[in-house]
Amino acid sequence: MPKNAQSALEYLMIIGLTFGIIIPTVYLFYSYSRESNIQLVDSQINSIGSNIVNTAESVYYSGEHSKTIMEFNMPENVNHISIISERELVFDVTTEFGNTDIVFFSDVNITADRTIPIYCAIGVCDLSHIASQGHQKIRVESISEGAEVLIEKVSE
Repeated sequence: MPKNAQSALEYLMIIGLTFGIIIPTVYLFYSYSRESNIQLVDSQINSIGSNIVNTAESVYYSGEHSKTIMEFNMPENVNHISIISERELVFDVTTEFGNTDIVFFSDVNITADRTIPIYCAIGVCDLSHIASQGHQKIRVESISEGAEVLIEKVSE
């Protein structure tokens, strides 16, 4: 009888040790995976925002009627994109830590389509129509005799 009890106890200890190794490993892998996803989305948004601002500046310095088309894949969790005071491109992003604003500053005046009143009002231009996840295509064009750059979605 004692031999059966000893082998049962040894078996339970092996199972306990196995769970003691597997559970922390799974938790660490899950935490690392979640953190990597957050960094990936942040990196994508930084790349998109920088490219939009750099392209706007390039088009501005190329002169009036210069334009280019940009294509990119918008990551998930981007709630809203806006232009504030014609110089700031702001991405409102939801992360696991809450809402975050990622701001890109432009050296040139940038705007959205002012002919549609819902897009621009009181120094804030709305670009939320390009904030949806997936493939996006925008036109960046120098307007107003080269005084500012228009950013608008290209309908496909």
